[in-house]
Amino acid sequence: MRTIEGTALVETNGTTIHVEVSGHGSPVLLVPGAAGDARQYSDLARLLAENHKVISYDRRNNARSPRQEDWEKTSVEQHAADVVALLEALGTQPCVVFGNSTGALITLAAVLKAPKLFSGAVLHEPALMGVLANPNDAMATVQPVIAAGMEDGGLAGGAEAFIRFAAGDAAALLPPDFFEALRNNARVLLEGEFGAFASWRPEPAALAELTVPLAVLSAEQTAPFFVEAAEWIASHAGISRRTVPGGHMGFLDHPAELAKAIDEMFSAATQNG
Repeated sequence: MRTIEGTALVETNGTTIHVEVSGHGSPVLLVPGAAGDARQYSDLARLLAENHKVISYDRRNNARSPRQEDWEKTSVEQHAADVVALLEALGTQPCVVFGNSTGALITLAAVLKAPKLFSGAVLHEPALMGVLANPNDAMATVQPVIAAGMEDGGLAGGAEAFIRFAAGDAAALLPPDFFEALRNNARVLLEGEFGAFASWRPEPAALAELTVPLAVLSAEQTAPFFVEAAEWIASHAGISRRTVPGGHMGFLDHPAELAKAIDEMFSAATQNG
């Protein structure tokens, strides 16, 4: 078990992970989506740290976590195993976990894998393309954006164009060092993760049997396929999908609303217990 305050590199599950810990109290883990960079959650983490111990991290092979030879082949399950191993290494008591987009998939997979490590889970805008009635429609929305970015700036340009498209106007709130790391790690995102994550889907029976309190959130300004994916998860889990302000990366410009949704999971966890 390792105690961390501030930042550290943690060796776990065969990889090295950049971890940031702030605040004190009941623990919250933040799982990043595309770009795998904890810095996208800076404002959300700051708000949560007023009442909680907040753990955020850069996913394997992303941002400040050193890139290793395995980056070419990955999976949602591998990243979920990283989450489980990280929490075990830190000796954290059961925590509430939050994930956005592909981070929501990793969050869900980790909760299904090791439910005893979690007191609640919040899935924001889950990018669960594998359950869509017409997944090609979703890809047709994104691929031209990436292609246009690559024409101007290669893989780095494609990755940046994708994130700016996903975040919308809120992209202006992402720090410059986030985009620098994104451009440096563009190959991991576009060639290592993009297709592997898009094909993942949980078993409906596993969702129906899940005992960890779950919240599934869609943004007010989002694409219909994200709503469809969120509704699929919620319906199989036997809960109602909720709508929150903002867009796909609404934690950037509406962090207070998402911090509130995460806080509410602690009440749900108490009632569940």
